[in-house]
Amino acid sequence: MKLLAIPALLAGAVQAFQFLNDIPVDGYYNEGSDFVIEWKPEDRGDTFRLELYTFLTDPIYVGPSPNPWGGPIYDYNETTTVLDAAARYSDGNHTWHIDLINGRSGADWYYRFGAILGTVGEVADYARAFHIQAS
Repeated sequence: MKLLAIPALLAGAVQAFQFLNDIPVDGYYNEGSDFVIEWKPEDRGDTFRLELYTFLTDPIYVGPSPNPWGGPIYDYNETTTVLDAAARYSDGNHTWHIDLINGRSGADWYYRFGAILGTVGEVADYARAFHIQAS
């Protein structure tokens, strides 16, 4: 019975972490400006890994699935950049000086924040993606 409770506890840990930014739908931010990433601060001394993901708005078609029951294969050209390898839960924010990742700007590219929590790497993503406008 104790083993059955572990997934529920891990899911609770991910759900407890919460990004607070109010990013508008299809929002644009300017390269070279500062963006303060905010999360609900927690009274604890450990850390998490704050990440930034970039990916295509419209994926590239790669081909059909090798499995007869699978759908087509797409490439979103996703990359991950670590913004802070040891962000403290208690800080409640991190200032990101907006730099383009591999020249990815405009409507073709999305950016999104994520946090890798705990020792087993639970992921807490900020669901709202946004675009970066090149300067």
